[in-house]
Amino acid sequence: NEANAVKRDTPVMVVLGNPPYSGESRNKGTWIMDLMEDYKKEPGGEEKLNERNAKWVNDDYAKFIRYGEHFIEKTGEGVLAYINNHGFLDNPTFRGRRWHLLKTFDKIYVIDLHGNSKKKEVAPDGTKDENVFDIQQGVCINILVKKNGPKATSRLADILHYDVFGSREHKYTLLDKKGLKDMPFAGIASQPPQYFYVKRDAALEVDYKRGFNIQELFRSNSVGIVTARDGFTMHES
Repeated sequence: NEANAVKRDTPVMVVLGNPPYSGESRNKGTWIMDLMEDYKKEPGGEEKLNERNAKWVNDDYAKFIRYGEHFIEKTGEGVLAYINNHGFLDNPTFRGRRWHLLKTFDKIYVIDLHGNSKKKEVAPDGTKDENVFDIQQGVCINILVKKNGPKATSRLADILHYDVFGSREHKYTLLDKKGLKDMPFAGIASQPPQYFYVKRDAALEVDYKRGFNIQELFRSNSVGIVTARDGFTMHES
């Protein structure tokens, strides 16, 4: 009861942690699912997210981001600091979430620690890139800052981004020795409609968009093979 009273009534200034990752989330309480509706809209917050399958927006770590954002919004200022799956930085399905965070906060620091074995990531010089955890999914540290006082409704947060590649030990040492002020962050101009939190070379984007969408070639389409019920569908025989 005492803990719940603190959570309910005490202004929360800092939310930090390492939330769990689970695409097939079982945390489906009405309260958090209602909050998650904010992430299931197109940037601008009006139109429903135009995705045939937006279930990955409900990943547990996404719910923890929304949970923390809620308390910082409620207090009016504060810091949300998580280390989590780095897929949300540029996954097109998460554009609504990225926009909502940009609208809520004033500054977003992203330290992308990479290490994604699913993408077979390597360092820019070709050497091995390792994860800071014993998992396949790459991770990033996100520090989102909301200042006290009103914010212009049209103003979105500044994004400061820093890529870290290399061995696990290198990443541990860097994080242990350096503070935010010591890291060579680069500003990112997050652009509609995707509002990516990563650096992108858009020099050829106009030419690329002159082409046609591959979906125009096919009468029907799907997301392809999605592994889910392996025990039922996968057999060695």
